[in-house]
Amino acid sequence: MESPASNPRGTLLVVDGHSLAFRAFYALPVENFSTKEGQATNAVYGFLTMLSQVIESEHPDHIGIAFDVKGGTFRNELLGQYKGTREAAPEELLSQLPLIQQALTALGVRYIEKQGYEGDDVIATLATMGERDGYKTLVLSGDRDAFQLIDDNVTVLYPGYHFKDLKHMDPAAVEEKYHVTPRQYPDLAALRGETSDNIPGVPGVGDGFAAKWINQYGGLDGIIEHADDIGGKKGEALRANIEQVKLNRRVNALVRDLDLGVTIDDLGYGHVDADLIERLFRELQFGERTRNKLLTTFNTGENTAAIATHDHTIPPIVEPLVDELKDTASFEMWIDQYCPQADATPARHDTTTDVTAEYERQGTQCVDAVRHSWTLHIDGDAKPGHARAHTVAIIAGAHAVAFDPHDERYHDTLQGLLTTHACTLSVHGFKEHLHMLAAAGLTLPTVLFDTNLAGYLIDPDFQGGTLEECAAHFLAVHVDEQRDEPQQGTLGFEGEGEDADDRAQRCIDNAAVVAALARHLAPELERREQYPLLRDIELPMSYVLFLMEDTGASVDRARFDELYTQFADESAHMEQIAYEAAGRPVNLQSPKQLGVVLFKDMGLAPTKKTKKGSYTTNAAALQTLFATSEEGSKANEFLGALLRHRETNKLKQIVQTLIDAINPHDGRIHTTFTQTVTATGRLSSVDPNLQNIPNRNAAGREIRSGFVPGPDFVDLLSADYSQVELRIMADLSGDDALIEAFKSGADFHKYVASLVFGIPVDDVTPDERSRVKAMSYGLAYGLSTYGLSKQLGISNAEATKLRDQYFETFGEVHEYLESLVAHARRTGYTETIFGRRRYFPDLNSPNRQLRDAAERGALNAPIQGSAADIMKIAMIRAERALRDAHCRSRIVLQIHDELVVELAAGEVDEVTALVKDAMEHAVDLAVPLDVSTGVGADWQRAAH
Repeated sequence: MESPASNPRGTLLVVDGHSLAFRAFYALPVENFSTKEGQATNAVYGFLTMLSQVIESEHPDHIGIAFDVKGGTFRNELLGQYKGTREAAPEELLSQLPLIQQALTALGVRYIEKQGYEGDDVIATLATMGERDGYKTLVLSGDRDAFQLIDDNVTVLYPGYHFKDLKHMDPAAVEEKYHVTPRQYPDLAALRGETSDNIPGVPGVGDGFAAKWINQYGGLDGIIEHADDIGGKKGEALRANIEQVKLNRRVNALVRDLDLGVTIDDLGYGHVDADLIERLFRELQFGERTRNKLLTTFNTGENTAAIATHDHTIPPIVEPLVDELKDTASFEMWIDQYCPQADATPARHDTTTDVTAEYERQGTQCVDAVRHSWTLHIDGDAKPGHARAHTVAIIAGAHAVAFDPHDERYHDTLQGLLTTHACTLSVHGFKEHLHMLAAAGLTLPTVLFDTNLAGYLIDPDFQGGTLEECAAHFLAVHVDEQRDEPQQGTLGFEGEGEDADDRAQRCIDNAAVVAALARHLAPELERREQYPLLRDIELPMSYVLFLMEDTGASVDRARFDELYTQFADESAHMEQIAYEAAGRPVNLQSPKQLGVVLFKDMGLAPTKKTKKGSYTTNAAALQTLFATSEEGSKANEFLGALLRHRETNKLKQIVQTLIDAINPHDGRIHTTFTQTVTATGRLSSVDPNLQNIPNRNAAGREIRSGFVPGPDFVDLLSADYSQVELRIMADLSGDDALIEAFKSGADFHKYVASLVFGIPVDDVTPDERSRVKAMSYGLAYGLSTYGLSKQLGISNAEATKLRDQYFETFGEVHEYLESLVAHARRTGYTETIFGRRRYFPDLNSPNRQLRDAAERGALNAPIQGSAADIMKIAMIRAERALRDAHCRSRIVLQIHDELVVELAAGEVDEVTALVKDAMEHAVDLAVPLDVSTGVGADWQRAAH
C-alpha cells in the first residue's frame, strides 16, 4: 500500500497454520502428550497454547488461519523439484492437523485453505485484504518468504529460538538484518536460494553478496542487466544460473489476490461453541487448567469467564460497586446492610472451631456457604517480624469498601466485624492475614474459606501460592503489574507513584479475584471431599504456625559467630590441601576445572557426562571416586579435602543464613512456615529454611546449639516421633508380622531383620540391620530397587533379592503397596488416613519415566501424607493443650517429625507431659505412636 493507515480500524492476525503446527509438534515430546488411546496431542496443545499467547500479547480484532492442502501447486509445475527434499511429516503430526482445525472451529476461529495454492498465498491474500480495509496486519509465520509482505501496515511475527521470543519484523528490521527493503527481499531470496524448499541459488552467493548486488544495481532486473559486468567466480556463477534465478523469483512471489470466499468481517472470533469444545477437550483429555486458559483467551463474549467446563463454571470476576466511608457510623451501616449474618460467638483456633458449628448449623454444603460469604483482602507485608498492613478491602453483597486499617474511625468496628463474622469470611492466606492484622492491632478468628489452602488441597503439585499465581493457575486470569482499567483477565497490582485512591482500588481488585477464586474452588474442593481437611486441619494449623512465626526462635548470636569462624577456617584449610594435592589453585565449585584435575591430570576414570557436556562431579560421584581411589595418593588426598571443603562450606553458608535472619529488634529468628509447597502435605520453611539444618553428622548438629531459650525461659524441649512412617505403614497394611515387630519391645530394625533373614535377633549383624532399615524406609518413601542398590552400595540383583525376602516376610505390606498403585490407576488419586488426596495423571502415561515416577509417588503419598497430617494434628492439639492449661511455654519450631518448645520456669514436667500426650494421641493406629522427648539448655542438648 502507498501509505500506512494512520487510524487503523483494528488489528488482523494472519497465521501460518502449518508452520505453527510443525513448531508445536517438535517443541513438545509426543510421549508426554498422548491420550490413553494413544492419540498424540502435543501439536494440538502447543498450537492452541502458542496462538493464545499471541492473542494475549497482540489483542487482535480478527484472526485468519491459513493451511496448506494436499496436492501440488503451480510452483511444482514451474519447478519440478520444489520442496522435493522435504521428508514426509510424521504420522503423529498429520493425525493432529484435523484435530487442530476442529479445535479452531469450536473456539470460533476461521481457518482457510485454497486448492492449488499454498498457505503462503492465502496469507498474502489475507494480509492484502486487511491492509486494503485499513487494518493493522500481523502475520505469524516462520517462513521468510512472508518478509516480502512487510510494509508500514504489515508486520511479520517471526519466532526466535523460543517461540515467546517473537521478532516483530517491520521494514527497519528487515533492512537491518538483510540490508535490503522488504520489496527487494524476494530478489535476495532468488539469488541465495532456499535449501528448505529445494530451491537452488547462485553457488557461493549468500545474503551478503546478494544484498551488495541489489544495492549496487537496484534489484534483480538490474543485476541481470549488468551480469556481464560482475567479475570473479561469483560473476561466473551468476551468469551460469541466470535462468534458475529468474525461475526462483517467479516461484517465491506470493499470490495476493486469491478468491478466498471470505471478507475481513468473516474473520471475527470469540463465539465459542461450549458443547463442541467440551466434547473435543474431553476426547483430547486436556486438563481443566488448559481448558480454562484457552476458553478465557478465545471467548470474547460478555461473560467470558462463565463458560461451562466440566460440571461447573469459571465464575466471572465481578467488579463490585465501591462505596465511600466517611465515619464509624457509615461503616457500621454498611456492615448491617451487606455483610451476611453469623453467630456472634467468637471462633476458637482449634479442630472444633465455631466454623464447624456454623457449617453444620446452617445445614449447607461448602459451596453454598462460600457463595454467601464475604471477602476480605489486605495489601501489605506478611513477613513474620516485619508484618505491615497498608490497605484493607472488603467485598460483601457486590459492594466494596477499602480503607487504612490503622484509621481510628474504622479500627474498632473492623475488629467487631472480624470477631462476629469470621465464620462466613473468605480470604487468600489466612496465616498471612493474621500477621498483617496483628500489625494493625487486630485479631481474626478462624475463617470459613482460604483460597490459597483450598487450591493446594485441590492441586498439591501446584507450586504457586501468591494471589497472582493462583489466579493464573485456577482462573486463567493474568494480573498485570501496571493497572490502567481493571477488567477480566487483566487485574492490576501495585504500581509506582500510587496515591490512596489507587491503593484502595488495587486492593478492591485483589479482593474481587479472591471472591472469584472462592466461588470457583469451593465446588471442586467439595467434589474431591477435601473441605473437612481445610476446616479441621489446615486452617487451625495456619493459626498455630502464625503463633510460632510471630514468637520466633531465640538464638545465641555469639555461638553462631563462633561456628561460622570454625567452619570458615576448616573450609579454607581443606581448600589449601586440595590446591597442594592438585599442584595449583583450582575453583572447587567448577565442574569443568574439577574434571580437568581428576580425569586428565590425575587420570581417574571419568564419571558420566552431564547434559552440558562436562563430567559429573556431584557428591555421589565424588564419594565413589574417593572410595575407589588409592589411599594416600594425590587423587585420594584431593578428593578427601574437596569433600570436606564442600561439607564445611555448606555448613558455613547455613550459619551465615541464620545470622542474616536474626531480627534486630528482638534477637530472634522468625522463619516462615509454608503449608502449600510439598505435594505430600509436609510443612516446610523459608527465610530461613530451617529444614536443611543437618542432623546426621556431629558438625551439622552443632548448629542446633545456637538455638536457645529466650529471656524469662529456662530450657528447650525436643519432642520427636519415632519411626512414624513405618508405624503408619504397619497400620495401613494391617500386616500382623510388622505390627508385632513394633509391639515386641525389641530393637525394631534388628527384629525385622531377624524375620527377613530367618535368624535370631541376637545374631543380626549391623550390616544386616542397616540393609533392612533402608528397605523399610525405602518402601515408605517409594524408593525403587535401583535407588536402594545405590543407597546401600550393592548390586541391583542383591537389592531385588532383599526386597523379595522382605515381601515374603511381610506379605500384606506387599499387597498394600500393590493396591495403592492399582487404586490410583483406577481413581486417579491416592489418599491419606484423613482423606488427603494427591492425583497422578502420569500413571497411564506412555512415557515410562513419567509412569515410573508417578508409581513411586503413588506409593509415597499415602504414608508421607498421613505422617504430615498426624504432625499437624499433634501441633494443633499441643498448642490447644498448652493454652487450656494456661502455660507460658510455647511451640517455637517444627522440623521434620520434631517439635521444639520454649519452656517457662516451673513448667518443664507439665509441658513435657502435655506435648507428649498430644503427639502420641493425635490418631489411633494399630501400633502405638512413640514420642521421644529431651530437655536441654539449647536445641542440641535437648536431643535424645
